[in-house]
Amino acid sequence: GVGMALDREVTAADGSRIPVEARSLCVHGDTPGAAALARRVRAALEEAGVRVEAFA
Repeated sequence: GVGMALDREVTAADGSRIPVEARSLCVHGDTPGAAALARRVRAALEEAGVRVEAFA
């Protein structure tokens, strides 16, 4: 999440870097530990200076 937000890139399975213009990040509720994961991602994004806001 943080690398994607700051670098505007993601790493593919083969290790190559792919540019992205993401405006949202989804954590699926049926993922084990989803709520805790979402809290950790939000905290990391905010710590890195990334603005986090509700998506409507």
